[in-house]
Amino acid sequence: MGYVKSGVKISGLNEAVAGLKAMGADKELSKLNLEIGNRVVKEARELVPVKTGNLKGSIRSIRSINGVTVKAGRDPQIPYANAQNWGWFYDRKHMQPKNILPTQFMNKGAGKVLPWIKEHYIQELIKVYERFAGK
Repeated sequence: MGYVKSGVKISGLNEAVAGLKAMGADKELSKLNLEIGNRVVKEARELVPVKTGNLKGSIRSIRSINGVTVKAGRDPQIPYANAQNWGWFYDRKHMQPKNILPTQFMNKGAGKVLPWIKEHYIQELIKVYERFAGK
């Protein structure tokens, strides 16, 4: 299984965010990032291979003015999040095969909404700019 591309990089975003922050659009940027993160969370939760609900419930978006991060399994009760996403073939510490195949539910969840993210984020940044440029 190849690596599934999931990140979005927008050229000039740092400069645009700095300009919007100077205009006082901090709350709007943070709200927009949370919206993007929640969309990725929704998609990733649908793809979680473990159906007990613990891993699914641990997927969260962490927003900031500069971007958003989606994480899973931060609770000590869910140590298997990385193994489910990236796979775990062999435990070197205990010298045992694990044979957990990667599902990349986080990457695939982000990948499913990638076109929407690119289009929606830029459109919303333009709307925020227009709202604050008129003040």
